[in-house]
Amino acid sequence: MNVAQLLARSPGSRGYRAADLRALPDGGPRYEVIEGCVLVSPPPSVAETAVWRWLANTFEVANRGSPLVVDRGQPVHIGAHDEVRPDVVVAHVALAETTPIPVGALTLAVEVVSPTSALRDTVTKRALYARAGVPAYWIVALRRRPPDIEVTELRRDEATGSYAERTPATSARFSTDHPWPVVVDVPALADFWAASAPLAADDWEVV
Repeated sequence: MNVAQLLARSPGSRGYRAADLRALPDGGPRYEVIEGCVLVSPPPSVAETAVWRWLANTFEVANRGSPLVVDRGQPVHIGAHDEVRPDVVVAHVALAETTPIPVGALTLAVEVVSPTSALRDTVTKRALYARAGVPAYWIVALRRRPPDIEVTELRRDEATGSYAERTPATSARFSTDHPWPVVVDVPALADFWAASAPLAADDWEVV
């Protein structure tokens, strides 16, 4: 089944289900379903992939013997009508072989904002992950001319059930203790992105 055939079907009273995504082909566009709506994103650019890899490697180097693992682009199951694909996740190792990963296993989700995902990553997914109880959420905004990156670190407030800025949007180095102590060298990440895909940088709209 392709996405056109899926969308031609009646979605039901609450919209499409996470299970409907299982019938779609792997590779190519990324498919997600949020509140019963199917969302289709183009394949990640070279620039996005470079940023994902850099962040995942930074987490992995900082992770010393914790019961957590780092992965990229894995589907995360939130509910019958909600299943998403964060760019980077940190999850409990006991569920590392589970696909899709249950949202309760996540301790961190990271989204790299692309021109097609700005509203989704900064508003829709921020609310979705908070409601699902994900303890921390990072938003990584890519900017152009000159290439630059801003990272926002959000932590879930148990009292309100929403995210608050632990580290406001920054292009500077910062440190955090979640999911483990790590220093994030954002200027180095920006240099890595610019060096990895200098031509792709011209295609980015300002987020």
